[in-house]
Amino acid sequence: MRRFLTPVLLTLGMSLPAAEAASTLTLPVQVPLSGVQRAANAQVPQEFARIDQTQTLLGGAVPVRVRGTVTRTAQVSVGADGDALVLRVPIRAEFRAEPGGLLAGLARDFGGAATVTLRLTPYVTPNWDVGVRASAEHHWTDPLAVDLGRGMKLSVQSLVDPQVRAQLEQLTARIERQVREGANLRQRAGTLWARAQRPWPLPTPEPAYALVRPLGLSVTPPRLTPDALKLDVGATLDLGAALGKPPTTVHASPLPALKVGPVGTPGIELAVPLRLAYPELSSLATRYAQQQSLTLDVPGKPVLRVTGVQVQPSGTRLRVTVRTRLDGPLGLSLRATTDVTGTPTVAADGRTVSLRGVQVQTRREGLTGKAVSWLADARAQAYLTRAARFDLGPLLSRAQAQAQAGLPLTPVPGVTVSGKVGAFSVQGLQVQPAALVVTARAAGRLQAEVNAGALVGSGQ
Repeated sequence: MRRFLTPVLLTLGMSLPAAEAASTLTLPVQVPLSGVQRAANAQVPQEFARIDQTQTLLGGAVPVRVRGTVTRTAQVSVGADGDALVLRVPIRAEFRAEPGGLLAGLARDFGGAATVTLRLTPYVTPNWDVGVRASAEHHWTDPLAVDLGRGMKLSVQSLVDPQVRAQLEQLTARIERQVREGANLRQRAGTLWARAQRPWPLPTPEPAYALVRPLGLSVTPPRLTPDALKLDVGATLDLGAALGKPPTTVHASPLPALKVGPVGTPGIELAVPLRLAYPELSSLATRYAQQQSLTLDVPGKPVLRVTGVQVQPSGTRLRVTVRTRLDGPLGLSLRATTDVTGTPTVAADGRTVSLRGVQVQTRREGLTGKAVSWLADARAQAYLTRAARFDLGPLLSRAQAQAQAGLPLTPVPGVTVSGKVGAFSVQGLQVQPAALVVTARAAGRLQAEVNAGALVGSGQ
């Protein structure tokens, strides 16, 4: 019965929606009933009962020897009935009654047929116990009795049934024990649970990896179809991502209690880290800001234009230096530099980065008092703040194409990921001395094929 719960190939669906949420990984497990039938045929005995004894009839005057056996007559058949597996075994009783002495000529052959029915109800508990609850019964189609004539009637059913019941009790206990010990679900799940937390390399331009932090496990109650025993195992995951080489040592979280019930809809939130160098961000911000100009509502209607933007780190904030030119009538042309400092934040579109909690300071060198007052105007301040934003769309599109080119991906032996990578959107920002590190998530659907045997056997 060990083969009952040993799936060879598991398939799972991975979806990558943009919303921030825990990921759910669903593994459908299928055990063909043909394997159950083969295992059952090896377990069910060929002989259920054997009798060879002498009884007396007519008040002890006539000794009668009764001998014979109860045996299987065909292979075990397997089917489903509600939430249980039903195994049916046809058996046949064949006996001979032989009176002694002068009545030996009254010897008779007799017997009957029955079907043994085994009901195996699979179960899984939150303590990682998996097995079957087994019950058995049999019903004879003919009474195990014979009429030898001259008032001599003999029944052996009271002799046969205890032997048959004893065989069935041993069989059901053996099945329950072997399924429980053979499944060894806690140890197997613990091994896969720990190995699932190994970092996965990501298809990114520079070294990066995803670190899996499982949050919980659930399993559906086993269900039966005409040809298979099925259940779904669901893992709730938190997927993070980081740049660089993955750590050589990962402290895996212990195996949690198993939740028995419905599993979540398959969906994987995959994070991809991108390192955006500040010169590249400066170019993006310059192109974005140069698309707009501002006409000041002062005499002469001078026009304020951005000529360049430089992005630099300032602790956990960004300092965006905006260089502008103020053009007006009579050849007026003034150049100014303004520092806009704030915390980077991403807009709802998932691609535009701006600053919040901003401080705007215009450098006075080379400016007249009137020009400084113009740049201190609320509209001018808002324009300069808008200049300190940048559209990451082109970079995200490039990262999407590079990730797609990296598929199919085999992050660990036994796991192959393929499919179409959807558009990236920014979910997190981190200011670092050399670059702004962006955490992006992809929308779309990916498929993964998991060969459980290869995953466990690889030691990964």
